[in-house]
Amino acid sequence: MITIKQFKIIAMVGLLVPFGCSDEILDQTNPNEIAVQGFWRNAEDAKLAVNGMYHPITGTFFWGRIVHVGALLRTDAINPIPSGGNTSLSTFQGSPGVARWAQEPWEEAYKSIFRANSILENVNEENVPNTSDRNEILGQAHFFRAFVYFYMVNIYGNVPLVDKTPDPKNDDELFPTQASQQAVWDLIIEDLQLAESMLPDSWSSDNLGRPTSWSATALKGKSHLYRSGLLNVDEYAVAEAALLEVVNNGPFNLLPSEQYQDNFTQTNENNVESVFELQYHPIGNGNFVWGQDIPRAGTQGNFVIEYAPPSQTPDNGHVINPWVKNVFESNNDEVRRNATLAYDYPGSVINVDVPFTEGLASDIETVNSLLGQPQNTGLEPIFTRKYSGLELPAGATGFLGDDYGVNWRIIRYSDVLLMLAEAINEQNRPADAEPFLNQVRTRAQIDVITGLDQVNMRQAIIDERVMELTGEGHRFFDLVRWNLAETYLGANSAHEGPHPKSIAGGFFQSSKHELVFIPQSELQSNPNLIQNQGY
Repeated sequence: MITIKQFKIIAMVGLLVPFGCSDEILDQTNPNEIAVQGFWRNAEDAKLAVNGMYHPITGTFFWGRIVHVGALLRTDAINPIPSGGNTSLSTFQGSPGVARWAQEPWEEAYKSIFRANSILENVNEENVPNTSDRNEILGQAHFFRAFVYFYMVNIYGNVPLVDKTPDPKNDDELFPTQASQQAVWDLIIEDLQLAESMLPDSWSSDNLGRPTSWSATALKGKSHLYRSGLLNVDEYAVAEAALLEVVNNGPFNLLPSEQYQDNFTQTNENNVESVFELQYHPIGNGNFVWGQDIPRAGTQGNFVIEYAPPSQTPDNGHVINPWVKNVFESNNDEVRRNATLAYDYPGSVINVDVPFTEGLASDIETVNSLLGQPQNTGLEPIFTRKYSGLELPAGATGFLGDDYGVNWRIIRYSDVLLMLAEAINEQNRPADAEPFLNQVRTRAQIDVITGLDQVNMRQAIIDERVMELTGEGHRFFDLVRWNLAETYLGANSAHEGPHPKSIAGGFFQSSKHELVFIPQSELQSNPNLIQNQGY
């Protein structure tokens, strides 16, 4: 179990990983004894440290897979088929000390945070005298610390705010208490403001995918929008200003409608619509490294396990709830439907060119067999396309996603437009929100929306986010910040058709399931931590 007290050892080992095969390491008397003072020699050392900072988050135990299992799949769009402990958190049935997958993201997050702190504490004018190099290094550390805390405060809510390397002689630093959510959000925004001023507007081709100043501005706007709902504060004007800066002055645009699916495949990655995406590459040849903190282990897209249909995953997969399909069809949206959902519509194919009803025949049978249970009445064989590997030949992703290398788009320009429309509408200016909403609708080749009041515009934005962003990890957090999680995921869901978690059972409970529980191992290791409400 990883505790905050162990961060120093783990973090520095991770930072030095790139030297693991050198002759110098082999010649050492004790290769486990790491002299921290000898590491921060120059810009190249610092850049290696930056790469080590990203690794725990892209790896299997955070975004590479586990954060989906334990957090993102709680959405009302996804109806998991039971797969032992792997589906307990996504169906609101997990409990501390029993359920899997709350612990690993916590551990990986604090590894990354520690590495960011180490960079911020050790990179200076002396070891990186070039101002541009130094700003790029420090800017990435500020951005990524903010990025990690953004997900920590949305997943766990009440987390320690570790913004410096703990003093091993100071118990208050080794065993910190949880900070207020306000304080965590404040650090996120402070870090993003610093990142804005330090990061470049763009990177050279060999560094594509690193966060830019625009990434920081977009995440800052998103943070103000999120905490307006979560903390019941009015920061919509501040969110608008940041997001409008990206729209008016950033280098972004929407891909043409015929290229919409490029946002979720290895084709055209880091494109003009991408504001920030996590970089993935297949490790190839069926190799597999499960969650190890070693080079390349964080590049495999194991998350495909959670999005592939039942017949193409070692888990049991899930079904998309029919209400999602209905939103697409009621808007005559075929462009995004065809890139988001796999079901039996005209021309529907999977695995490049296999007709849906043929290629997923066993999956259709699986869903149909569930219809004999009354709670599943209305369920349909609808599956996810985004990040599912269905654009590739069958089996091309590897058994556990080791050959899957699709980058995960964290913030797309279309999301920025919809967040901007929301921030404006929440200031009761629905007419001013229309152009940004309609840019997204026009790309999807559906009718524009005009003349709505604030309430109806709010619903239009909610529905648009379903069509544009389903399967990308936003929906559950949206429901919580809109105070709609109980409405759609509670025992009496407002959705027509089966309950969103009908197959496995379980339902959302207010004042509990907004957050995942604090891992039991952390409570045992740090007596100053308090469990989240309801657990």
